[in-house]
Amino acid sequence: MASLIVTDRKTVITGLVAATIIILSFLYVYPTVKAQSATTFMPTDIFSIPEYNGTIRFGVNGSYVAATLQNGTWVFDDLRLRDSPPTGNLKVNVENCNITIWSYRAFDFAFGQTFSMTYLIEGQGKQTVNLGLNSSKPTHASEWSVVVPGNIFLAEGEGWNLLPDDTVVVYGLTGNVSIAHFGFSTPSDSNLPFYQQHSIAIITAAAVTVTVTVAAIIKVKLRS
Repeated sequence: MASLIVTDRKTVITGLVAATIIILSFLYVYPTVKAQSATTFMPTDIFSIPEYNGTIRFGVNGSYVAATLQNGTWVFDDLRLRDSPPTGNLKVNVENCNITIWSYRAFDFAFGQTFSMTYLIEGQGKQTVNLGLNSSKPTHASEWSVVVPGNIFLAEGEGWNLLPDDTVVVYGLTGNVSIAHFGFSTPSDSNLPFYQQHSIAIITAAAVTVTVTVAAIIKVKLRS
C-alpha cells in the first residue's frame, strides 16, 4: 500500500510538472503570437486606388499593424497617428479625388466614446469612411456630425449619407471635412445629480467643441 501511495504521488507530481511546463511554454509563446510589429508611414507615403482614381495620404507620421487594399477600400488595422493613442481599424475609399488625413482618434468619456476623423479633400469626388466603431447595433444619423469650413454642420443629405453598417459617404465637398460619431449610454437613475442626468448634452457639446477646434487648427496650419 505504501509503495502504491508513493507511486501515485510520483504520478501526480510528474503530471503537475508537465502541466507547469506546458503552461509556461504557452505563456512564453503567447506574447510573441499576440505582439504584431507595426509599420510606420510618413506624409510622403501614398495609398492609391487606381480603379477609382483616388489617393490617400496622411498629414502626419503614424503606424499601423496592417494596411490592405480590399475591393477598392484601404483597410488600416490598429491605425495610430502621431501624438494619438491607438484608435482602431479605419476603412477608406476615395473616388475621383485625393485626400490627406490629419487626425483620427477616439475620445473616452464617462458615458461613452467619440470617434472622429478630419481630412482635406482635393477634387470633387466621393469618400466612403468607416471609423471602426464596432457598435452592437446600427447608429442613427443624429449621432453623427459632418463639419465643413466655416464650422458649418451639415445635415444628412447635404453632402453626406449614413449607410446601415455605420459607413459615412461624403460627396461633392472640398476642403477640410471633419466626421465624428458621438456614442453615449444614458443614465436611467432620475435621482442622479443634474450634471449626470444631462451628461449626454454636456459631453456632446464638449465633443463638438473639440471637433470644431481641431478643424480650425488644421485650417490655420494649411494657411501658414
